[in-house]
Amino acid sequence: MKKAIIICGPTASGKSDFAHSLAKKYKGEIVNIDSRQIYKRIPIITASPAMDLQKELPYHLYNFLGVDQEFSVVKYIKLAATKIKEISTKGNIPIIVGGTGLYINALLFGYNEIPSISSDIREYVRKLYTKIGAVDFFDSLKILDPLSASKLNPNDTQRILRAFEVFKQTGKSIVSFQENQNVIPMPEFNFKIIFLYPERNFLYRICNERLEKMFNNGAIEEVFEIKKDLTNESGNRRKFPGIKKALGIEEIISYLDNEISLAKAIELTQNKTRQYAKRQITWFKNQITDKIVLEYSTIQEFEKLISSYNI
Repeated sequence: MKKAIIICGPTASGKSDFAHSLAKKYKGEIVNIDSRQIYKRIPIITASPAMDLQKELPYHLYNFLGVDQEFSVVKYIKLAATKIKEISTKGNIPIIVGGTGLYINALLFGYNEIPSISSDIREYVRKLYTKIGAVDFFDSLKILDPLSASKLNPNDTQRILRAFEVFKQTGKSIVSFQENQNVIPMPEFNFKIIFLYPERNFLYRICNERLEKMFNNGAIEEVFEIKKDLTNESGNRRKFPGIKKALGIEEIISYLDNEISLAKAIELTQNKTRQYAKRQITWFKNQITDKIVLEYSTIQEFEKLISSYNI
């Protein structure tokens, strides 16, 4: 079988540095599997790999999508599968790097083909949601598609909108598509999964420090440049999917709007980031069973791993 490596782990665990070191050692090319780092214009706030790293060897699927563009796990998998196969055909090793469990799960175990949603239906559903509010919208979904509504958390806005769209587009519950046999995108590949697992307190400290560096080294300016695109003609803030996924965007906008202090924006983002890292750890520990776990509790231990690890 063909070989590929997946480097996964929580945010701020050093995945990019670890992957870059392996790629240099073993003639590898790096493929992004982080749902935040696909977007243009926000490389700092999404902690995308530094440009000096990207100049040293091939990087793929980073910072290519507009923040106002819709995206999905299926779209990602189709792009990634094509790129991974191209890399392997050249005789190089695909090294897939990121912390988005949904994408990794689909790459490893497959996905369901759900029909595309027309722009008219998407716009109609979102306008209806804005008009009637979250509670009445969920009640409407329970009437329209009681099966999917019974499986959804009333607070899970994105999945509720998605279920409503699918039913409007197809006349069928999204559950009927989800229950179909998964499409396995890359059955000819054997994926070696490496899970970076830093000690919890060490990870939280690194998260906090990294966030402060981001805010002090361009993240605020980055968000300022796109802030005008986030406001419609009525002065209401638009909810671009790319923006919503990036930790810190909303907090920086609140700071720029003089709603909170810079210190508060940093504090809120640090809290969210630690919570996100905790969820990632739980997911990888429970959902990915066949993996190599690399543990460390200091920068020195991590640097030793980088220099000595062999595949």
